[in-house]
Amino acid sequence: MCHVSVGHTARVLEERGISTVVVYIRAFRHQAVNLKVPRAVVTPNILGRTVGKVGDSQGQRRVVIEALRLLEQAQAPGAIVDLQEG
Repeated sequence: MCHVSVGHTARVLEERGISTVVVYIRAFRHQAVNLKVPRAVVTPNILGRTVGKVGDSQGQRRVVIEALRLLEQAQAPGAIVDLQEG
């Protein structure tokens, strides 16, 4: 699924009452803004490894935890969290 489709899908799900968080890599952050996704986590990772390196369960867990935290704590539509390296 491409980054644009994910953004559109998130908006449609939200319209139907299902909360979403989209995870993008930094190179596509502008798409999160342009598509007006409800909530997004932006990672410093590379294309094809959005949630992290193969075998890096600690880093992957961090991305998932931040996404769940955003889902729980976002105060307004359009919230974007930029994760840093590490």
